[in-house]
Amino acid sequence: MGYVLEPNKRIQREVRGVATERLDDAIGRLDQLLAPDPSDPVVDLETVVHEVRKRCKACRGLARLVKPALGDGFGSFDRTIRDAANQLSTLRDAHALLDTFDALLTHQPDDKVLRTMRERHRSLSAGASQAAVAADDRRVETARALLAEAREAARHWRLPPGFDTIEAGMATTYRQGRSTLRRVRADPTDHRLHDWRKAVKYLWYQVQLVRLAAPSVLEPLIQQLDLLAETLGDDHDLTVLLQWLDERPDDYGTPSDVEHVRQLVRHRQHELRQYALRSGTTVFAEPDHAFVHRIARYWQLTIDNGPEPREQPGAHDVPARSVVERERKFLVDEVPEDLVRSDVAELRQGYLAADERRSVRVRDAGPAGCTLTVKAGVGAERTEIERPIDREEFEAAWPHTEAQRIQKSRHRVPFGEHVIELDVFGGALDGLVMAEVEFTSVNAMTTFVPPAWFGREVTDDGGYTNASLALHGLPARHAGDWPPPDTFA
Repeated sequence: MGYVLEPNKRIQREVRGVATERLDDAIGRLDQLLAPDPSDPVVDLETVVHEVRKRCKACRGLARLVKPALGDGFGSFDRTIRDAANQLSTLRDAHALLDTFDALLTHQPDDKVLRTMRERHRSLSAGASQAAVAADDRRVETARALLAEAREAARHWRLPPGFDTIEAGMATTYRQGRSTLRRVRADPTDHRLHDWRKAVKYLWYQVQLVRLAAPSVLEPLIQQLDLLAETLGDDHDLTVLLQWLDERPDDYGTPSDVEHVRQLVRHRQHELRQYALRSGTTVFAEPDHAFVHRIARYWQLTIDNGPEPREQPGAHDVPARSVVERERKFLVDEVPEDLVRSDVAELRQGYLAADERRSVRVRDAGPAGCTLTVKAGVGAERTEIERPIDREEFEAAWPHTEAQRIQKSRHRVPFGEHVIELDVFGGALDGLVMAEVEFTSVNAMTTFVPPAWFGREVTDDGGYTNASLALHGLPARHAGDWPPPDTFA
């Protein structure tokens, strides 16, 4: 059913359904760790833990939405989910810190002290997560048992009908976001930033749940909340890195090296916080009662008049061109031998300009023609403006992309209602295989269940964008850790 509530259906049924669906998915992923299927590819611990923790947060956001109606049941449910997530948190701490180093390196790629420190951490943490789970499987078993307990509780939630059931919970979350923002503006401590991040994240989940009330208004808000939460998350990751350096400075180099990296971290946090504070003042511009009253009005309008129209009458007669690219991206370690492909295209593309948030590229797709594309943003949803160009224009631009190019074979693989674009890279990236899936809606993107042969998801990893690969090659974390898979004959 997806992570969404439908205004025209019973609240109790909808909330129960969302909760049990998310918990079933989390339990199933943990079962992959506890009793792996010998016929399936090796399960990636980090990916499973990350996905399970995301579903735990989604369930906690849902429970907060109906907290007043749950009464005493909320506290026990929330603690159970939190305890389950905490059982898994240490299983990916070392890898998460490695990702923080990599993110910092994208902004300071030539800093030798930072790169050396990153490699020191990689050596210290090598195999830490796999060793931990091999020696400590009880944490996974405990987490599974707690999630099963929470699922059983959610099945018996009794909720009154109507928007009133969720109105008070959303008002509380929005009010917490406003109040923590005020405290951050008065004194932006690491602790206050972290509290604000949690409130923003919960509001992001809750607005997703009610987005069908007014998609034209709420989906842009969801995108803004997502980016704000991501920014605050990056800030918190840097705070954790600072704590790690404070606790174990001798592991990471000389005192001057540690101080140098601390200054880099604080400078990056200053940039992130400037963005977050300005974006947050827009998101939390209304009093909480005005915000929820507006959402309640959208909800009632949908009940009274039906879903909001998404296009003008006759718009289907005009070819649609979306400027929003919704896409999830995964690494692929091994391509199934019996995979059915509908067609294949040989692509070469070069970048005229690129940084971590925007790029301008030209692409030659052979018989399919040439294009000029502008992309902006990060993560799963980005702005994309693409226009066809003739071959003469492509050839005029191509020399200006020297040393900023990639080449790949793109295979289109039907998969249910979706099409997987499987990219097999050549040249300097030979051996890299990635799968991309594009979506027409946020709901389709968030509810997509990847096939078992997909590897680690890298949607939010800027090092795996085509632009980054063209400019910098494979991310540093792949060094010495990249067995080229068998690809297509």
